[in-house]
Amino acid sequence: MPTNVASGSWCTINLIEPSSSTASTSSSIDQKKIPCKEYKHETSTDPTTGAIREIVTIESQRASPFEIDIHVKPTAYSALHRPSTDGPDSTNQHELLKPDDYYHEFFLDGISIGAGTRPKTVTDSWKIAQVHSGDYEARSLQFASVDLVDPDDHPDQICQDEKVIKSLGTIQINITRCTAVYQTRLPFANHHTSTSNQMKFSERSKKARLATTAGLAPVSTCQQPFPAQLWTPIARDPQPFLQFIFKYKPRSILETEGLIKPEIIIEVDSDKENECKKEKTKQEKNINGNNKRIKSEEGDQKKNRADLKDKKPKIVDLTLSDDSD
Repeated sequence: MPTNVASGSWCTINLIEPSSSTASTSSSIDQKKIPCKEYKHETSTDPTTGAIREIVTIESQRASPFEIDIHVKPTAYSALHRPSTDGPDSTNQHELLKPDDYYHEFFLDGISIGAGTRPKTVTDSWKIAQVHSGDYEARSLQFASVDLVDPDDHPDQICQDEKVIKSLGTIQINITRCTAVYQTRLPFANHHTSTSNQMKFSERSKKARLATTAGLAPVSTCQQPFPAQLWTPIARDPQPFLQFIFKYKPRSILETEGLIKPEIIIEVDSDKENECKKEKTKQEKNINGNNKRIKSEEGDQKKNRADLKDKKPKIVDLTLSDDSD
C-alpha cells in the first residue's frame, strides 16, 4: 500500500467479492476483500498546491465493486510540517506533534463523488465502499467497462469534459487540515452525481485503451438511515497537504510497460496429443497382455505340481511266491 513514511499514513484499494447471497442482503462481514496488487510506488510534490503525493499503479478490473481503506494519523500534518532539528531536542520531536481534524475528498476519474471529515479523536482506518445520496439511499464504488462509441454516430452523447478525459484511470483522495464540529448535517441535494461509468467516450481517444472506468453503481436502498449529525468542517486550509493517487491500468498495458511479466500460454498440438494417447493405450494393452500370459504360465506350473502330488506311485510286488511250495 502507498505509505507516507514521514507521517505513517497509508491508503489501499480492496476489491470486494460478494458472498453467495444477493448483493442487497449480504453484509460487509460476508464479503471477501482482496487488496489490489500495487506497482511502481513513487512520492512527489504537487507543484501547484505543495501537497505530498503518494502515487501507485494497480491493475484494473472490468467489473468489480471496491472499497478505499485509508488511515491518516491525527498528527500527519504536524509530522510533515515540523521543523527539522539536529540538536539534542531532536529526540523529543514526537512531543511537538499536534493532532488535527482532516477533511477527505474522493475523486473517481476526476469526478468528486463525496467528502467526509475525520476528527482528531478517531485513530483507526476509514473504509469507504459506498457514498450516500439520500437518507435511505447509497451507491457503491465500482470498476466497470468503459463505454466506447463511434464519435460520428453519437457526437452529442460523448463526454467532452477534458478534466474527466485526462483523469480517466485515476482514483484520488485529497487530505486537507480543518477544524471540525459535531452538528446537524445539511439535507441531501436532490440530484445524483454522474460518474464515468455512466458516460460514453470516443473510441478514437488515447484513453480508450484503458478499457475500465471507476465510478458509482446505481442507487440501492439502505436499511438504516444516514446519521442526522456528522462531524462538519467549519474552517479548513485552502489546499490539501497530502494526496493518495492510484493509477489503474489493464493487465495488457502493465505487461507492455514491463511492470508485470506476461502470462505464458503453452499450446498443445491436438494431433500429437491424440497420438500420445493412442501410444499410451497401446502400451497399457501390451502390459495387460503380458501380465495375463505370465499368470497363465504360473497357473499351468502350479497345476502340474498338484497332479504330481496327488498321484500315488504304482508298486510291483517282486517277492510274490506260490503258496503250494
